[in-house]
Amino acid sequence: MIWNYLWRKKASLTPGEVASKRRVSIFALCLFFSALIWLFTKLSQETDAMFSKHLLFKDFPEGLVVASQSDSIIEYRIETTGLRLFSAYFFGVADTLRVSVNDLSVAWHQGRELYVVTDFKLHEMLSANVGVFASVSHIRPDSVFLELVPVARRKLPVQLNADIRFEQRFRPYGPVSIDPDSVWITGPESITDTMQYVFTEFWESGSLRETTRTAVALKKPVDIQSVKLESNEVVVEVPVVEFTESSIQLPLTINCPDVYGSAEIRLFPATVRVSYLVALRDYATVAPHMFQVAVVCPQVHQTDDGRLEVTVEKHPPFVDILAVSPPFVEYIILE
Repeated sequence: MIWNYLWRKKASLTPGEVASKRRVSIFALCLFFSALIWLFTKLSQETDAMFSKHLLFKDFPEGLVVASQSDSIIEYRIETTGLRLFSAYFFGVADTLRVSVNDLSVAWHQGRELYVVTDFKLHEMLSANVGVFASVSHIRPDSVFLELVPVARRKLPVQLNADIRFEQRFRPYGPVSIDPDSVWITGPESITDTMQYVFTEFWESGSLRETTRTAVALKKPVDIQSVKLESNEVVVEVPVVEFTESSIQLPLTINCPDVYGSAEIRLFPATVRVSYLVALRDYATVAPHMFQVAVVCPQVHQTDDGRLEVTVEKHPPFVDILAVSPPFVEYIILE
């Protein structure tokens, strides 16, 4: 292209290209300084812009908390030079206006005692924030009302919000524990009395293959400044061990009321195999006497196909039954 010489080294240019490159460079430099002077002129002129701040109260009287607040965001206009507006927007003070309750006046409205942040007070605090070289106007709302009530304290159980998964052959060995399992919450009684639980933030465990202990943050029940949790997190422990599958051959018993005791019932087969999952640490403790498998006599439950369903009536609490084989057995009644 015709402009390729702009990017080439001086040694590879012809005298005409060197002169053209010099003229383009001078033009670009003049354009840059002109834009800089224009920008400085514009930023030096008076202008205005809207800003906003979150309203945060502090220094509450002992035993009182916020029950209601008319507004939580204050909007206002700043009038000053463009340069100071630019500085206030990008490098200004924090976007939170902290107000001491001790400095507020009190008014009665419909039988309620309300603390009032007046328009004069808002203007005074905002002006102190922006400094003497800027003016504040158009404050909305012009007043903020605050109702304080006695604080209530209540203990609520913690509910875990989690997705817990395990690697193949690994399973939980007992219940998941949460420490502490309940936490204290403080706030207005009208709010705390409606709460039943405190939930954790969502926790995704990944695939576990060993006992895991981790801290999980608590989720604030409501997004209200006056409601506070006295604990920010709990410790969750998931006991994990490796499991294996096993089976055991067991004799069948017949559950039959005494009224049918004179009839002899033969089962085919008379034993069944029960498959189960058990932790490796408990594998050696499993014994036949810990199980009981049975059928209900046909005089009580009539069947159409001449078979009786097998049920596992007893098994160790540390095993999980997988299957019974066969699940049905045949029978004959001998009079």
